[in-house]
Amino acid sequence: MTEFKKDSIFKSSGGNFSLGMRSTVNMFSDGVPAFGMGVGASARLQLLDRLNTEWFGDYMTSNLYNKANRTDVHIGWNVMFYILKPKGFTRKFTPFVAAGNCFDYSGIRLNGPNQPLYDRWTSAVQMSLGCHYNITPRFDISLSTLYMIHLGKEIDADLEKDGSVSITEHRDAAWEGHIMFVISVHYKIAKLWKPKG
Repeated sequence: MTEFKKDSIFKSSGGNFSLGMRSTVNMFSDGVPAFGMGVGASARLQLLDRLNTEWFGDYMTSNLYNKANRTDVHIGWNVMFYILKPKGFTRKFTPFVAAGNCFDYSGIRLNGPNQPLYDRWTSAVQMSLGCHYNITPRFDISLSTLYMIHLGKEIDADLEKDGSVSITEHRDAAWEGHIMFVISVHYKIAKLWKPKG
């Protein structure tokens, strides 16, 4: 591992390794008026000046109609492409587009004692648009909007006409998913390889 010298990120951004924390706001787009919030952690390993990778884990909870609760867990990765050259992250704003994949757990339980848990494991793909705000070349705050599409089985909570909630399972992949807003903070702690030249 290369020592992270003060000026190393100005020569080349490749090899930068950072750790961070993230917070998520979850908005479902399949007709369920659910608002969820969560926390997570992430790490980034930058491959090239304009190509970064992000590895993350999220834990989120959502209130469904005040009659049920949903838990979502995501463990996955993204490939980030910087629209503008970062210039060693000396520019204040660094916009990016990203795409990736994750393993996805969802569980829904109706409110009340001794209610069964309806859950499933599957995978999902996601696309996002975001931007780093570089407080210093090492430290950034990032905001992104992400759309996640579940692959395989999906479970939903549906509000019936009598006011009750039913849990349904969809076996085929569809364009239904959810929109997430992610805010994160990262700090570059190491440079794993030296820039060439």
